[in-house]
Amino acid sequence: MKSAFLLLLLFQFSAYAEEEFISTPNLDFAALMNDELISVRDITYTRNRKASFCTRPIEMIDTVVIHHSETSSLTTPEVINQYHLNRGSAADPWYMIAYSYVINTPYIGNTKPLSEVSVGRPLGIVGAHAGSNIYVPMDAVQQQLWSEKKVLCGKEGQPQKYDPSLVRGTSIKANVTTLGIVVNGNYALLSRSNPNGNKPEKTPSSKLTDMFARLSCQLQRQYPRIRNLTFHRKYHSTTCPGSIHYKKHMEAIQKKAQEYGCEFKLLR
Repeated sequence: MKSAFLLLLLFQFSAYAEEEFISTPNLDFAALMNDELISVRDITYTRNRKASFCTRPIEMIDTVVIHHSETSSLTTPEVINQYHLNRGSAADPWYMIAYSYVINTPYIGNTKPLSEVSVGRPLGIVGAHAGSNIYVPMDAVQQQLWSEKKVLCGKEGQPQKYDPSLVRGTSIKANVTTLGIVVNGNYALLSRSNPNGNKPEKTPSSKLTDMFARLSCQLQRQYPRIRNLTFHRKYHSTTCPGSIHYKKHMEAIQKKAQEYGCEFKLLR
C-alpha cells in the first residue's frame, strides 16, 4: 500500500507544471521510496595498512556517542581522516577516521557548509572515539558474541586474533559496543585546553538536532539493538561535544527521534 501511494505521488508530481514541481525542493523522492530518514554520502578513505584494528559483529553495538570535531565547521571528513592518520605514533598508528559517521552543517546564522552526512569508519570495524581504556558492562548478547570470539584484531592481510585485553570480567572496552557520530565544528567555550573554541559558545541548530535524530533513528531501524544515546564526556573529562548545551541538545535529539518512531535511552 505504501509503495503504491508513493508511486501515485511521484506520478502526480511529474504531471504538474515545472514551476509547481520546483516549489517542493525538499521532497526527497529517493529517500521516500527507500524508507530512508536521511541520505549518507559514501567516501573512500585512505587507510594505514600497517595499523592494527578490530572487527566486530554489528550486534555488539548498542550505543551512539555524539562528538564535535573542535575544528572549523567547514572541515571535511577527508581532512578528519588525514588528521587521525597523522595522530598515531609509529608504534601505535591509527587505522583510519575514528568515527562511523560525520555530519557537516552550518552554525546558526551561517550558510556554509552544505548540510550532509558522510560515512566514516565501517560499523564492522571497532571505532577509536570513546576511549581506548574505558570499559563498560556487556549484556547477555554481547557476552555471548565475545565468548564465541566474534571480536578479533589484527592488520590487513594478516589473520585476525582474539585479544583478551579488550575485556575485564564482564566489561568490555567502550569502543567495541559504541559507534561515534561527529559533527564538524566547535561547540565548546574558548579555554586554554580549547584555544579554538567559541565565546559565547555556539548553540546547536535545529537542523543539526534533526540530522542527529534522523541518522540515529535510521541506524536503530537497521540495527534494533542500538538503543542508547550518549556523549563523549560520558567517558572522558573533555569539552566534547560542548560544555554548556550538550545535555539539552541530547534531550532534544531524543525527543526528535521519537517523532521519527524511535526510542533512545540517554546515558548521562
